[in-house]
Parts: sequence; C-alpha cells; structure tokens
Amino acid sequence: MKKVIGVAGLVIIISLVSVLMFTNDFSNIKKVEYQKYNHSNGTFGEVIVIDDNDRIIQITKIFNKGKHQNIQYKKANHESFKLTLTYEDKTTEIIRIWGNMGRDFDLLESDTREGVYKLKDKKSRGKLFGILN
Repeated sequence: MKKVIGVAGLVIIISLVSVLMFTNDFSNIKKVEYQKYNHSNGTFGEVIVIDDNDRIIQITKIFNKGKHQNIQYKKANHESFKLTLTYEDKTTEIIRIWGNMGRDFDLLESDTREGVYKLKDKKSRGKLFGILN
C-alpha cells in the first residue's frame, strides 16, 4: 500500500514539474501596447493600446501556443510588430513579432526571456494578425 501511494505521489510531482517546465507561461497580462513596423519608410507607426480583456485573453492563449526554442535566428528583415506587455504586477516585457519568418511560422522574441517562440498554428497566426492589423 505504501508503494502505491509513493508511486502515485511521484507521478503527481513529475506531472506538475513537466507542466511548469513546458508551459510558456504568458499570463496575468493587464494591457498590450503595440506598434506596426512600416517597411516602406523604416519607422514604427502609432502606439495602439489593447486593454479589452477578451482580446488580451486571446493574445495570451496564442502566445502560449508558441513553441519555445533556446536558439537565435538571423533576421534579414525588421520585425512586423513590437508589443509591450504590461503585467498585473506592473512589470513590462517587449515582444517582437516577425510575421512569416519561415514558410510556415511566425517568430516571437522577448526582451526578458531566453530563446524564441515559433508560432506554427495557422489558425492562431491568423487570429493574432487579425487582432494586430
């Protein structure tokens, strides 16, 4: 009986650790400010503020679908969007998004997190650009 309880406890602990390790953990976002990059004149456009909770929840879910990779890409083009995420604890994070970085993915890069996030899900990619355009 003790073995069964010990094994069950170990399985629960391993499950919790793996969930925490493999979650991107974009959460508790209170506000999103973003700018679209104008490739023709080489400048960012006006700052647009998203404080609508429904759209922030959508953005959070989309970001959490991105696959984290602990590598850096060489970028030939400027990013498409620059987002400033403001969290409930008043900290901020800048996310740069390269749309159509590869044939089938968008690239997200944070100023505070190591590596990059590849967003491959077509539906999520479409929703994200629908919100930001």
